Amino acid sequence: MPLSTLPNEILSQVLSHTSPSGTRYNCLLVNRRFYSLMLPIIYRSLQIPFINHNRLVTFIRTVRRNSFLGPYTKSLCLGEDPFDNKRSVERIIGSDDINKLFPFLYKIELFAMTFERGMLYRFWAYCARAACLGEVVVHYPDLVPLVQPIKGLKKLTWSFTGCWGSPVLLLPEGWDETKWIAKKWLKSLESCTPELETLVVGCVGREGTWGILDRIGLEVEAADRKDEIALPKLEKLREFEWREGEGIAPVAVWRDIAAGVMEEHKDQLERVRWELAICGGEPYSAKPQGVLFWSGIRGMEKLKKLEVALYPGTPVPSQSVEGSAASAWSPERHTAESYKFMSKAWGWDPRGLEEFTIRFSVISASTVLERKVLGELEKAKGLKKLEMTFGIPAFSSPGDEEKMEFHYWYYQVDVMTEIIKNLPTTLETLIINFDGKHDVCDKYRQYEFGPMEDTVDKWDEDGSIRAQIKDIVNQRRSIPKKVLYDRMPNLSTAYIGGYDLVGGIGEVEEGMAGISL
Repeated sequence: MPLSTLPNEILSQVLSHTSPSGTRYNCLLVNRRFYSLMLPIIYRSLQIPFINHNRLVTFIRTVRRNSFLGPYTKSLCLGEDPFDNKRSVERIIGSDDINKLFPFLYKIELFAMTFERGMLYRFWAYCARAACLGEVVVHYPDLVPLVQPIKGLKKLTWSFTGCWGSPVLLLPEGWDETKWIAKKWLKSLESCTPELETLVVGCVGREGTWGILDRIGLEVEAADRKDEIALPKLEKLREFEWREGEGIAPVAVWRDIAAGVMEEHKDQLERVRWELAICGGEPYSAKPQGVLFWSGIRGMEKLKKLEVALYPGTPVPSQSVEGSAASAWSPERHTAESYKFMSKAWGWDPRGLEEFTIRFSVISASTVLERKVLGELEKAKGLKKLEMTFGIPAFSSPGDEEKMEFHYWYYQVDVMTEIIKNLPTTLETLIINFDGKHDVCDKYRQYEFGPMEDTVDKWDEDGSIRAQIKDIVNQRRSIPKKVLYDRMPNLSTAYIGGYDLVGGIGEVEEGMAGISL
């Protein structure tokens, strides 16, 4: 069929799947038809973070002169250029420009790391005026309570800094004030976001590691701080996420938000995601994350989906890790911290759970932890999806003449037999992934971050670590399909990294041929 005979509706759908990086812009130059179809697609989601003043002015002028473009935009990402002394983004947010230019905006993401706190209040005022706004993402070093109702807001993501060396927290009153601000922020959600269904807090991305915190003076008088702020009840909240994105751990005081939300909404939350960055001790005698998390999970009778991620942590630039880099960042430490975190889960009753996803930064030399996790999941009689992803395997500490070697159980027939035996029979999706997106050595090490660089070089001076990882990942074993499908009749998706699923026992030549259930 010639391309010219395709209806515009079909061709528009095809063009919408093109890559945003450059292909979409090239399509504008093909002909007039492609231009008219691609322009709304480009304007549907606009990403303009950290744009300089001249480019921003040009963009605004373009939308103003072409009034038909603004209504196409459903998602807008804005960021302040820290070197823009004209504060262009602040001026646009503080006026009615966004509402006038983009009347049907559903999602807005704001990188406000250099904003003054007063500008955030103006931003909330804009959100309150937006007619169709359903999702807001804010990157800011601190919490700023909402001031006006945003009645249609369904999802709120608040990413803040992880720096506990900020000028506020170093003040004698700063720690108590931060706790008070956190409660005040939560309380504002109750009155300003009555339709909120999903709440995400924490260091969502690397942007949480920088920014200007202008809460220099105390915002509340001592008498006001004595007034207890009751934690809110968000009637429609169903999903909650505590994020330590890219292994960046927020300062421990912010976990009071997570603890409060989970405690107040344990009878209604249906999905919880919790990321843990392992990066040293708990400052200020904070409650361990394992205790905080699992004590909140135990009372959730309606919980259907649980995601847990244990990442190799890295502190923000202004934080320090106690002890030497080798002791703080070793895989043995990650394994120990993972076990300490998960050990608080014993006795948990996941009867209503339908989906369970867990990611370990390191696959340990033994399967003690994994077996205990699967033992708890045996209580989940209706579990439909299980995803267990491992990072690189643990390795032995070499002596003077020893070569570093990995220890792994992943290809041992007897161990995998027991693992499969413990899988819930109701599964529809099964993923046990060793060579997934978290086990590339550079990704695991967070190599681009400063604290890990010297350690990685010392561990892998001759490249032998990466070579061993590659050899392990390239090994293949075979599992007869009936081993899984006879046990789990509803299984529709099965992927076990490093293994091939074959038709029957006769097709297995090596590896898992001796598997017995």
